[in-house]
Amino acid sequence: MTARVRALLEHLRTHAAAYLVLAVALSAAMAVRMYVASAIAHQVRSRFDERVTAAVEAVRDRMDAYVATLRATRGLFVSGRRPSREEFRLFVQNLRLERHYPGIQGIGFAELLAPQEVARHEEAVRREGFPGYSLWPGGGREAYTAIVYLEPFDARNQRAFGFDMLSEPTRREAMLRALATGKAACSARVELVQETDQDRQPGFLIYLPVSASARGGLEQRTGGFVYAPFRAGDLFAATLPPESLAEIHLDLLDGPSGDPAQLLYASAAPAGGTLEAVRGLTVAGRPWTVRFRSSPGFVAPWERWLPRWAALAGVIVSLLLFQVTRREVRGAAEARRSAERASFLAEAGRALSSSLDYVTTLAEVARRAAEGPCDWCVILVVEPGGPVRLVGHRDPALARATGQALVEVTLDPEARFAAAAAIQSSEPFVTDAVSEADLARVARDAEHLARLRATGVRALATVPLRARGEALGAISFASTTRRRLDASDVRLMQDLARLAVAAIDTARLYRRAQEAVKLRDEFLSIASHELKTPLTSLALQADSLRQAAVRGFVPEPLAHKTEVIRRNVERLSRLITNLLDISRIGEGRLAIELEPVDLSDVVCEVAGRFEDELARAGSTLQLDVPGPVVGRWDRLRLDQVVTNLVANAVKYGPGKPIAVALRVDGDRVALTVRDQGIGIPREAQQRIFERFERAVSDRHFGGFGLGLWIARRIVEALGGTIAVESEPGQGATFTVELRRAPPPEPPAAPAPGAPL
Repeated sequence: MTARVRALLEHLRTHAAAYLVLAVALSAAMAVRMYVASAIAHQVRSRFDERVTAAVEAVRDRMDAYVATLRATRGLFVSGRRPSREEFRLFVQNLRLERHYPGIQGIGFAELLAPQEVARHEEAVRREGFPGYSLWPGGGREAYTAIVYLEPFDARNQRAFGFDMLSEPTRREAMLRALATGKAACSARVELVQETDQDRQPGFLIYLPVSASARGGLEQRTGGFVYAPFRAGDLFAATLPPESLAEIHLDLLDGPSGDPAQLLYASAAPAGGTLEAVRGLTVAGRPWTVRFRSSPGFVAPWERWLPRWAALAGVIVSLLLFQVTRREVRGAAEARRSAERASFLAEAGRALSSSLDYVTTLAEVARRAAEGPCDWCVILVVEPGGPVRLVGHRDPALARATGQALVEVTLDPEARFAAAAAIQSSEPFVTDAVSEADLARVARDAEHLARLRATGVRALATVPLRARGEALGAISFASTTRRRLDASDVRLMQDLARLAVAAIDTARLYRRAQEAVKLRDEFLSIASHELKTPLTSLALQADSLRQAAVRGFVPEPLAHKTEVIRRNVERLSRLITNLLDISRIGEGRLAIELEPVDLSDVVCEVAGRFEDELARAGSTLQLDVPGPVVGRWDRLRLDQVVTNLVANAVKYGPGKPIAVALRVDGDRVALTVRDQGIGIPREAQQRIFERFERAVSDRHFGGFGLGLWIARRIVEALGGTIAVESEPGQGATFTVELRRAPPPEPPAAPAPGAPL
């Protein structure tokens, strides 16, 4: 390989990025040129299509207006009465055709005649002041039409006076179509009889039937047609002014095929452009074809040149980019490095939030850090039983062999790059160059020094881990290359430290919360048991006093107080039972004893217990129980569920009726408790089934917010569901659905200390 070739290859290698940028920039310039050309082409096409649409709509609107005029004219012939010639003339004169309907040749009426009526008709017209009148052309036909009115009755229109349009096939087809449909019908291309030798134009006619009788064949019909003849050139020159199509050539042809021989109108603009469009148009049942083609001047000069200007600008920009490529490459490298660090932090955050076992997650973060922003990562976590040491390196074997030596150095408070120093000062420590002398100074012995050398560490940085003023540990990054650990590395480590601190602090707080929950459940269990014993004795004494009051052994004032004591003892008993259930559920000891149970009997028994309380609240309880509803359930727990639901209904709907119903659907049973109380907001309807949750303030309604939670756990333990439907101010309906035979193994309650 010659020196010149080597020099060329070296040049290409050094400037590869620059040439790549140039190639990409030139490609982008060409792409921009193509895009600009495409955008301009689209803009030009859109402008062309807008004008095409405007022209078609203008023709359609104008022809619709003419048809509407014919309908108005037909109104003169109502009830079979034909207006006089003077009335017809005045009507058309008031329309001001030349001003409001340019292009129309006139408006006329052609009378439909049977052969035996022709002579009478000619005689009648002659008596009106037209002695030379006769229907033409002559000849025998099954029916005739005679143009008797045609206004304005000028010299050109007088040429059509008395003409039988049924005698000409094109006109005849349109007239028969109008009679058959009862609607306006446009003829094919014709030459009007009004044409003279000068300025001859193609034309067409539109017919609208006026039938006094529509029975029988053509020769038996009476009435006629109001119609309008059109000279196409005059009509479309007025409808489509030249300035509206100055740069577009238009050909309007009769029929759907666009046969050039059926040309009705051609605009004056030249047709040398590249844009074309064909549109269909239906006028009074007759299809027309409209062809458009742009003229050479439709595309403006700047629209033709702009793509070239864009390409030239692109080339200039490409050359400028080529000159500044080295700086751009450096910036791109830095941006890539920032993106990698952001990605690393995102992955670290996901790893740290994936588990509360922060030792495992921090070990994973140390390994990922060693594969990315650094070569070695050492994480130290201060624990009461001694520090936790986590080492990460992309080579696990090397980490196991020599990583401990690096950990010992970071723990050495005498080393100027030690983690202990960073923890004590709460400031990051950065050592740009770890020398051989540094390693020798901190090594305990020759074997330790050898292992330190094997790590290859050349630079090291450490940041502390602190939360709420408490030292949690430190993170150290080590580099085995000559690359300096700069401020960006320290910022990355500080961001990582914040994530690690959050993970450690959250895990420790969670652990403390679990311990507090365990202590609370233990307290509730002990307190419930301790309260239950004296309360049982108190309940027995209250029942004894109540029975004595019933027998009359107790004075009336004392009897009332005895009843108050009994109610409060029952209420306190329910609260203690709820507290005991909390403890049992929390410890997974909610016992479910399945046996044949009649749910109807349970509901009726609960209703009986609430008679006094319902009377005091001024509420009524309506039961809808179909009969025995037997299933394998826990009678005591079902009684607890029904009691809680009815107690809530009485509490939140005093003075309002309460309805309890049972419904059976095959193997499933539904219990509903409906009240007309204060209702429950929609946002609280899921929350009320949680522990210590309430939908209203405890300042207005007593209770701990435990009843519905306990009911839900019991129902779920029986393999069922509980739900509520409610609107504020409209009461609430609680529905419990159970299977007659619950699953063999009811769902387990949460483990002790599970989060709430």
